Amino acid sequence: MAICILTYRLVSKFVFHAASALYLYRSTSLPELGASFFDPGSVNVVCRAALETFLVFHYVFVEPKSDQDRDCRYMAWVLAGYRERLGFPVWSAKGRAVLEREACLIGPLTDRLKANATFGGLPPRHQKKLLKGEWRLRSWTEISRSAGLHDINAKAFYSYLCGYAHAGNLSVLQMRQADTAESQRTLCASSMTLVLIAMANMVKSYCAVFPNAMVRLDQEPDRAALVEVWMGVGSAALKDVLNE
Repeated sequence: MAICILTYRLVSKFVFHAASALYLYRSTSLPELGASFFDPGSVNVVCRAALETFLVFHYVFVEPKSDQDRDCRYMAWVLAGYRERLGFPVWSAKGRAVLEREACLIGPLTDRLKANATFGGLPPRHQKKLLKGEWRLRSWTEISRSAGLHDINAKAFYSYLCGYAHAGNLSVLQMRQADTAESQRTLCASSMTLVLIAMANMVKSYCAVFPNAMVRLDQEPDRAALVEVWMGVGSAALKDVLNE
């Protein structure tokens, strides 16, 4: 039951990010200030969050080849969240109560993780990382490749989005040089395409975890075909897409 709830919330997180990216791509309006503007930086940051959310779903719930593998990744991911929150400062009684409750869960969850067969087969250095809260044993690029994304998406475009999230100089330079509405939109047009690719892959991944969803998708052949098209775009080299 807990896994079902967290998969739902993770998918919801992806949907919210994708919807927010679309909203921002239509431009931002602040009627209170009488201002309206286009914000390519925020679009790129939200697109990166959407992509990473899909990759977490793939890594934790889809890629594992056995129940033991999935349980290991799932428990490591949950444990990381508990450990991360323990490091946050809290002042309210409610916040302290949450930390105390989750602190009590760390021990039993750690024991379950240690008893997992997949965990037991990992090198000691990897076991240590998982127990410390480093739940992801591979890079985002490697997970993207595993999910079927071409390197142009898994590496090049992802690095581009990270530059905006981390306020890299190139992101500031590009926004300064984009002095027209058209040039500003070019800064995130590829990012929106990447969200569509991630959305198609998320649909297919969700269907892999919940077979009833695949039955529903099969009843919508046009939408199913659209999912396949965008998955194909994501797995193809950019030059191949442009030449089609």
